[in-house]
Amino acid sequence: MTMRELTSLATPSADQDAKNSTVSQVHALNILRALYRDTRLGENIIPFVSEGMQAAVLGFTSPVWAVRNSSTLLFSTLITRIFGVKKGKDEHSKKNRMTGREFFTRFPALYPFLLSQLQEAAATVDSDSGEVKLHPSLFLLLLVLGRLYPSPMDGSSSPLGLAPFMPFIIRCGRSAVYRTREMAARALVPFVLVTRIPATVETLLQDLPPGPQPKTQQNHIHGTLLQVLFLLHSYQAESHRPLQTGSGIGNALRQRMWLASRQNCCVVTRGAYLDVLQCLCGPLASLLPDSQVLELRRETLAVLKASELVGSCGPPTVATASVLSSLGPGAVQYLLSLTHVALGASLERPWRELWGGAEPGARLLESVLRGPLYEVRELALDGLLKKLGGEEEEEEQKKPTWLDKTTLSTLSSLALHETHPQCLAKVLRVLYRLSSQGEEILWRDGDQELSHVDVLARLLSLVQSSAHSVELLCDALTLASRLLVQLVTSDPQTLCAGDLPTLWGALVCGCCGDDQPAEVKLAVTEVLVNTTAPLLASPTLPLGLSTTVSLWRSLLTLLQDEDQDVRDSASDFISHVAPHLLQSDVSSGVGVCPSLALDEAMGALCSLLVVWGEEQAGLLTLTEWLMGDEESGPEEASAENPSSLDEEDEFLFEKGELNLWAEPVQWARLLHRHLVTLTATLGPESPGPDRDRIHNLRARVQTRTLDAKRVLDALPGPLPQFSCTVEHARLALRHERAALALDVLERLT
Repeated sequence: MTMRELTSLATPSADQDAKNSTVSQVHALNILRALYRDTRLGENIIPFVSEGMQAAVLGFTSPVWAVRNSSTLLFSTLITRIFGVKKGKDEHSKKNRMTGREFFTRFPALYPFLLSQLQEAAATVDSDSGEVKLHPSLFLLLLVLGRLYPSPMDGSSSPLGLAPFMPFIIRCGRSAVYRTREMAARALVPFVLVTRIPATVETLLQDLPPGPQPKTQQNHIHGTLLQVLFLLHSYQAESHRPLQTGSGIGNALRQRMWLASRQNCCVVTRGAYLDVLQCLCGPLASLLPDSQVLELRRETLAVLKASELVGSCGPPTVATASVLSSLGPGAVQYLLSLTHVALGASLERPWRELWGGAEPGARLLESVLRGPLYEVRELALDGLLKKLGGEEEEEEQKKPTWLDKTTLSTLSSLALHETHPQCLAKVLRVLYRLSSQGEEILWRDGDQELSHVDVLARLLSLVQSSAHSVELLCDALTLASRLLVQLVTSDPQTLCAGDLPTLWGALVCGCCGDDQPAEVKLAVTEVLVNTTAPLLASPTLPLGLSTTVSLWRSLLTLLQDEDQDVRDSASDFISHVAPHLLQSDVSSGVGVCPSLALDEAMGALCSLLVVWGEEQAGLLTLTEWLMGDEESGPEEASAENPSSLDEEDEFLFEKGELNLWAEPVQWARLLHRHLVTLTATLGPESPGPDRDRIHNLRARVQTRTLDAKRVLDALPGPLPQFSCTVEHARLALRHERAALALDVLERLT
């Protein structure tokens, strides 16, 4: 009785008083929403879902905003109650849908209601008039119908079949509202069986005009093309067999190629037609027979040559701002669709064979890479990255067939002059992948050829100024590291003459702190792992002792990072270190845990110090590590005011300094153990120690030890470890570090 009364109040009625009915209707809609959301009612509320859905849909026809708002909330709750909580990122997947037969069997009252409402909404769609008409409930109807999909038992003779809905959904595709056409195309897919998609697509294509007409309805054309595109994508995903030879889809498309050419004045429908052609002629073209695909590619290529990307004669012309403005609304979308086709025509081998040579395809690729719109350039670079990623999986193919000197020159020039951060990051990533595959990149700035040293200087300057863009910083640093390794191998004297290696080392070390984003630390980890063999573990010490030891310290820091992915990635360095430098027998290519990798890294560094003949200098530097980096700390607090040490200063809420994984005490003891081992390697023939530096270190260590002990003694009596303050733990760590460092210095003297 309660549900019947609430549903009656929530449903609009013509014989009710306007003021009273509005207030009661809003309250009834809100109460119904609370009841449908209440999990304690469980399945007992399901019999009343049909009435609630009707009230929500009809509530959208109200002129009062409060009623429409409450109807929206009720509709959202009912969608969750019917189809369940969203089970994935893609709300259109089958996990969030059900068959039409199941839906209308559970809620039979909704079948005639939704059909009548859709018929009424479709009747208001009229693309022939200039006036925009939109039924208030059309979006809700398309949202519900878009969550259904046909049942194998569904047929035209079934009283609950989905076939009666199809003509009205197709008609909604003629709406003057772009969003309505897109939703109608998405909602049509569930109502067409996979076996009926070819016939439906052919019927829709035959409904398009075969040539330009005085009163061409572009809204109708666009809605139809969207429906064709969504159906073809569904067919590719659901079926692994090509379309029937006699389907007629290829002929229908070739007869209407004017829609993709300049004869069509609407760039929106031009782009939609190009999307359909790309779906049937692209790299995944398996829907049509090979002969029809070849014919479509030839005609598509002819359209492409006459488009804004390529002039009808002579060299390709880049679309200028004037051309962009002359295209009108939808120009960006059209140029993106055109770029999709251009990428396939310039990168895929079947397309390149139709050009009659490699040069036209290279010039076409140059056109899209130099386009005036960053969206076009970004899409082109995404296509190159995807192509390079696919070719890396093909072991038999060593060099990309589409790559030539013109393309490399275009990419290097783009890396030096690109202004959009995302495009610049992606072009640097493309160049890094090409360089990793052994391609020699010729860097040119106009007519001037640049050396690798000049390019490295520009990249390092870019890293310094790219703190606002994490992606750009990572890609610039990765490519700069690649160039540095090449210079160390080919021209070490020229490189070492400048300060670029020191600057590069400082930038790498500066990106390893706990306050850096995980993406930056992962990129730096990759850099350090890839440069372990040529730089960090090289017997020739190409970067000098100070920079090399700093890089090792950065690697050791990353092995103790809070993020597990960073630690695991940093552990891969062990496969790039010579086996005789490792303490344990670790097989090549076998991953090790970060704790073991930390121990092995410290042992490898000590072994390298012996190989470099820098045992004394290395011992003193590592002893400074053992002392810690803090220049000032709690030991400077006054002993007369020990209560100030109990204040944690919100330490637990300082996100950038908190690392719950690192064990500073264990790290200090591990470092001390390796230093003791290293001091044992010093023989009579070893160079004498730096007495002045040892004296200064001893003085600092003794001062720190006394200060830490004095402040610790000023604290309250001994406490259980679990009740010690943060400052007490810090002081205890400082005291132990100083004691261990003093032990190492005693061994040196």
